[in-house]
Amino acid sequence: MQYFMNIIGLSNKKMIKFGFLTLFSFLWFLGFSEDFAKWLALNKVIPSDYRYGDLYRMSNLAQFKVPLQKCNIPETTESNHTSLILLGDSFTENERIEKNHFKGLDNYQRFFITDTIRIKIDTTKRNILIIETVERHFRERFVKPYMNLQLVDNESDTGKIDGRSILERIIKGHIPYSAERHESVLFSSNFFLTFKEWKAWVNWHCFNRVDKNVMLSKDKKHILYYADAQSSGIHSSFDKISDNEVTKMVENLNLTYQHYKKLGFDEVYLTIAPNKTSILGTDLGKYNHLIDRIQQHSSLKMPFFDVYTPFKKSKKMLYDIGDTHWNCDGKQIWLDEVNEKL
Repeated sequence: MQYFMNIIGLSNKKMIKFGFLTLFSFLWFLGFSEDFAKWLALNKVIPSDYRYGDLYRMSNLAQFKVPLQKCNIPETTESNHTSLILLGDSFTENERIEKNHFKGLDNYQRFFITDTIRIKIDTTKRNILIIETVERHFRERFVKPYMNLQLVDNESDTGKIDGRSILERIIKGHIPYSAERHESVLFSSNFFLTFKEWKAWVNWHCFNRVDKNVMLSKDKKHILYYADAQSSGIHSSFDKISDNEVTKMVENLNLTYQHYKKLGFDEVYLTIAPNKTSILGTDLGKYNHLIDRIQQHSSLKMPFFDVYTPFKKSKKMLYDIGDTHWNCDGKQIWLDEVNEKL
């Protein structure tokens, strides 16, 4: 009898070990797979960690807990034989911008601006290229001409360059595990957010501390991203920029423009999405006016969509309350400019 009890005990221990192994493997997978985490949010298995904005997500300050605006997507418009390639930052990612936002497109492809991509264009159509970058990354991205997009003749040669599979990354030790993503999946419910908000309130009101990734404007009305709200640094809206550096970036823009025109694009445009700090946080320092210094430079040949000027003049709130990105009204300003050209 004791013998059988020992066997049962061993079996139970194995089952418990297997159970824990399965559980922790699943938890690890949540932090490992960005696609799976997105799938869980899209299918409402878990609430989206960004539903109140990226800045609220980092700070958990309750006064900025406002759901992101949901913008209407227009109906399809009649084609005008135009193909648009968009190399963009997070302001134009697929969850924010879709084909139907643009008028009369036959084809629309969007890639992240830092990716190196091979594509094939249809020379029978009007081919337009838009390069969109947020202001805080502009200086680093145009320290040289931007040539991440390559054209090929064969459809079979298209795609992202150096796109290694997950298995290859694991073999080479590049495991894309994210503890932040792991935490987001497990603790993004309103129940856990309540406790996070209590902690954030205590830190702010008792110790005058907020999350290291955010800053508040002096009037405390706006929450901003620390990278562009700090007093100095290449990403800061207040970092001093010499005229020589501005001239060099303009030269690189011109070389970028000439490069893609020679490749066969009929039109090539630039968009610099203003930092939220550059519009709503200028009470923190002296703005370096990077955008208008680039756009108004006498040597600039590359056409652009100017978002900074209408944003600065507007009395509307053009950014989501708890987010670094523009809201529906802000996005529409950019779309109206683009669609006027289309």
